[in-house]
Amino acid sequence: MIDQVEEVRHMAGQANPVERTETARAIRTGLDDAAALVNTVHAQVLSQVITAQSWKVHRDLDGFSSVRDWLVSMFDFHHRTAADLAAIARLSRKFAVLTEAATSGVARIDQVAFAVRALDKTPAMRLYARTPYRQAVPSPFDPAIQCPTPEHLAAQYCAHASHADLARHLAEIEAACQAEDELFEGLCEQALARLEVWETETGMWAIDGLVTADTGAMFAKLLTTAIPPPRAEDCQTDQPEAGTDNDSETDAEAVLPAQANRNAEALHQMLARFGADPAAPTRHGHTATLHLTCDLATLRGEDTGRLPLLEGDPISLAKARLLACEGQVIPTVFDYATGEAVELGRTRRLPNTALRRKLELEQPGGCAWSGCSRPVHWTEAHHLVGPVGEG
Repeated sequence: MIDQVEEVRHMAGQANPVERTETARAIRTGLDDAAALVNTVHAQVLSQVITAQSWKVHRDLDGFSSVRDWLVSMFDFHHRTAADLAAIARLSRKFAVLTEAATSGVARIDQVAFAVRALDKTPAMRLYARTPYRQAVPSPFDPAIQCPTPEHLAAQYCAHASHADLARHLAEIEAACQAEDELFEGLCEQALARLEVWETETGMWAIDGLVTADTGAMFAKLLTTAIPPPRAEDCQTDQPEAGTDNDSETDAEAVLPAQANRNAEALHQMLARFGADPAAPTRHGHTATLHLTCDLATLRGEDTGRLPLLEGDPISLAKARLLACEGQVIPTVFDYATGEAVELGRTRRLPNTALRRKLELEQPGGCAWSGCSRPVHWTEAHHLVGPVGEG
């Protein structure tokens, strides 16, 4: 195969302009034909998936809770394709025009899936998408086609526009939806509110949303009180020049950590405290509980070739040891030699309020770790023991 690729590259390098043009034309024709075939197949598959979803075949007959997992596990669909098919099928009754554009092959399923997800963000968006214009709007791609609703216009963008243009148009719909006072007269703010949380490819999580005025005000107040502001000595400063008295310059040039960074830390503290609160709402007996799984030999530091798992995903040994000390993380330790679970952890591992007060009284110098002078109320209480003479 490698030899064939090199031969093709050699031929391309030796080709004259006429041959290159003819080859390019043949490639474009082949790709156009392949794309049309793929779209046709996807349209046929989507029709079957919509029927299967309406009859609950995936759940009642095959035992899958979601259409996406059913498509991936039973039929070996690509995750992204399965997710797009499932999204359109789930929302097919709400957005019949967009669904028709996908099942007829007029528009690609990824474009339509993106559109239905965007229009389904809030009740207000769903209502706006299906509300007729006062006068039908001509399609920007074919003036002869009249679009009676925003959904019809979105279907035209799905069929003819690039993904970037489609995203821009949907963003304009969302903005128009929020500004349409006449349509939403008397409609409460909750109809516009939304909150989306998703994991990125880097393993970090992204948050995007729009909340009501009172929710936003409460959240902003919590962010300012969840953690104390940094002290002067924790500010980032330039190094002073040798032999100069820099006290006044340090105060003037000190740079606080960016507000966005402090907000992220505050959110972490809020979630950790809420998840560990016995009064927090539970579902199926659990709050925001994470499960840590590790085998005994790996935890001891032996080279077993295995990694600890947090919610099924591998993490480093150092992070596993740290998480095992934190609240709302349940450590489960296995001994592969005997096939036994040697520890089934519990979540109530952090000190309660009385023990925290005792800790602050016993360690007036702050953090026990070498070289750290942070106050005790800034720190986490772990099973780590600081160097002798510290804290």
